[in-house]
Amino acid sequence: MSKNSKQRREQKKKRLKKKQNKQLVNVPQKTSDSSPVFQVMDNPFAGLTPEQRKELVSTVGKESKKKVIDTLKSLEQTIRNYDPTTLISIIAGYGLVVGAGDGGVVSRDSMVGVEQAHIELLQAMILQVPKDEIGLYPVTPDVVEKVMEQLKDVSVAFAMSRMTESQVGQSDAESAVSMIQEKLRGHTQMVRNWGFHSQVKTVCRELYSSFDDLLSEKLGFSPSNVVDVFDVMIQIMEQNLSRRFEDLSQLQQVKKTSDMVLKYHELIGQGQEESVKFMREIDISRMSKMQVFAMCLAHYDLRMPDNYFVNFKELARKTELDEKVIRAIVDYFSFENGELNKEKTIFFFLDNPVWNKPIMSTDSGYYCILPQLFFSFALVTLDDLVEQFDKEGLHRRRALYLETKIESIVKRRFPESHVVSGVKWHQGENLYETDLIAFIDSHAIIIEAKSQKISKQALRGASERVKRHLKEILVEPGVQSHRLELKINELRASGGDSHDFVDKLPVDLNDINKVLRVSVSLEDFATLQSNLQLFQETGWIPDGFVACPSMNLADFETLFDFLEHPVQIIHYLLRRTELQQTHQFTGDELDYMGFYLTTLLNTGTLTVDPPMSIIITDMSKPLDLYYMSKDQGIDVEKPKPKISRWFKDIFNKLEERATPRWSEIGTVLNRFPPDEQIKMSRHIEDLSKIVQRTWRKEGHKNSLIYSPPESSEYAMAIVLFKDANRDRRYEFIENAYLMALEPEHVKYCLVIGINIDRSDLPYHYIAFTEKEEDLEQLSLC
Repeated sequence: MSKNSKQRREQKKKRLKKKQNKQLVNVPQKTSDSSPVFQVMDNPFAGLTPEQRKELVSTVGKESKKKVIDTLKSLEQTIRNYDPTTLISIIAGYGLVVGAGDGGVVSRDSMVGVEQAHIELLQAMILQVPKDEIGLYPVTPDVVEKVMEQLKDVSVAFAMSRMTESQVGQSDAESAVSMIQEKLRGHTQMVRNWGFHSQVKTVCRELYSSFDDLLSEKLGFSPSNVVDVFDVMIQIMEQNLSRRFEDLSQLQQVKKTSDMVLKYHELIGQGQEESVKFMREIDISRMSKMQVFAMCLAHYDLRMPDNYFVNFKELARKTELDEKVIRAIVDYFSFENGELNKEKTIFFFLDNPVWNKPIMSTDSGYYCILPQLFFSFALVTLDDLVEQFDKEGLHRRRALYLETKIESIVKRRFPESHVVSGVKWHQGENLYETDLIAFIDSHAIIIEAKSQKISKQALRGASERVKRHLKEILVEPGVQSHRLELKINELRASGGDSHDFVDKLPVDLNDINKVLRVSVSLEDFATLQSNLQLFQETGWIPDGFVACPSMNLADFETLFDFLEHPVQIIHYLLRRTELQQTHQFTGDELDYMGFYLTTLLNTGTLTVDPPMSIIITDMSKPLDLYYMSKDQGIDVEKPKPKISRWFKDIFNKLEERATPRWSEIGTVLNRFPPDEQIKMSRHIEDLSKIVQRTWRKEGHKNSLIYSPPESSEYAMAIVLFKDANRDRRYEFIENAYLMALEPEHVKYCLVIGINIDRSDLPYHYIAFTEKEEDLEQLSLC
């Protein structure tokens, strides 16, 4: 072998090795109307030896632990030096505020990068310091900036402090469990929203209102009272901060620095005399307008706690509750300075007492810096309230509520559907019960509702608890629904008309051609329910388990709200089921929905070899902004999937006519991503011109055949004809569908016939055909 040949061979090996190390596929947020572009990211550890990885991981872990300890000490010292109520108020006022206008909410995140979890940590640390030891110095901008950066840094350092060299070289199962534990801890530490605000309020009111009388008698307030009080606190806080922003905007617009100083003094309730005195003491003649404004702003920030002050009379007026009730709620949900002095600060990252009691009690009154924090942990907090007096009743209520809520969501979007609940059926000698079955056209959707609580230990990564919840909330309902799916298919195949299960159903099973399954939980399992592929290597999944889409109640409701056409909901569940088996995604259910907006969950030519994790995090942004705007009472356009006009017209006509199997036809059409739909419409236009010229010729081209990839069993054929050769349309159609069914993996073909001389309808013939069966006519004009 020549030297050059050997070099080329070695270079090829290196390229192949580099390819094999690419494990993550990132889907960036779409910036145009085209589909997202997949970008392959290199594994940053790919080029390191095991020894180098161990050394790197060990070093990062040790340095991060030291950083956590040092930063927490520095934060505590700051709290002991500076007025902590003002400090936390300023950081919350700047860190957790996002802009909203007539065009809706413009961002989900603040510009300074501070998140709710950072403020929670600071609040717990403030409550550790006894009231006679807290700082009194006024807070300055440099202190605020320093604490903001420390809060962000310590949160990252805490996550990395768990890195140890023992994690390198783990078995696949150990590595998978470690990854799941870290995802749970990271979610518990930083993520707060399990639904949009209006959803959370509605769930809390509907779920716990049946215990209102009981808790009013025992505690002096009810769950509904608590929801109302914290909801109004949020409204008051937002109004205060909006008014503050408007005042500052007007101040900033003043052109002369002296007028700005005067206007500022008027803003804080003072007059010209104080303004002149101030300008005499501080020479502003050499200061720029920006410098004067910054000086006024820093001074005005010292009044930031006023925006979070709990005013009992105002709350009583706006909630229409007795002031005694409000005081009882505020007392119950508050901590005094020093009350957490025996708690270990390091525990606050994953188990913070302020999650359940977000109000601060100080010598100057009560302050609620984070009224939204109540809703972040509302299910846990209200469960704890009720369980003190009626634990069994709460357990029954959660189960009944979840099933009832799911049924109402389905019927709201599918008013013509048949939904049955609590269906009992036998498999041999065993008796089973299925929570809900929705029959929509030729689809049966089996829905398992799981109302079990997610324990705090599991959310902190306790492996045995995680394993137990996986079994109870995700695996068992999946096994149960799959068992029924097989039963329905078996009865359809055997024509089991006399079976007792069939007699309980509101439809003829012979009209059902597709069974879908979905599991819905009341609580969020740190998004793991949307990423079941993560559990494949753990050994916790039983052999033969066939997963189905799993989501929490809020996401299930969002799915049925934002997808307005029934076909799209069915197609979404179908594609989620298929992707569940083949791809590993990183993202929550809303990210899947955002991904659907631009791709209809079509991954194109992306393969699963080598194994990849497709990162769709942040794809939910259009939905987040829409529902956040809606919660603010701002009317903005709802995000909709990118679908061609021709496809929309077909969907509407199918549903309007109640064409048998319209939902199946719709799902086949939706298998074509938006870009392909546009191309298809152009192909039809081009072929129409050809047919107009050549239709008299025998054997002229008048059909388009779309063969699916091997992962799909559905093909599509489009046939064009004219009034003049309309009598031969069946001949054309048969030739087309026989050709489409030729590939071995194709089982079904959707045939669409279009009379190009008529533009009154999106199609003039539509039919489903199955391999080795006669063509079944569905609709003909």
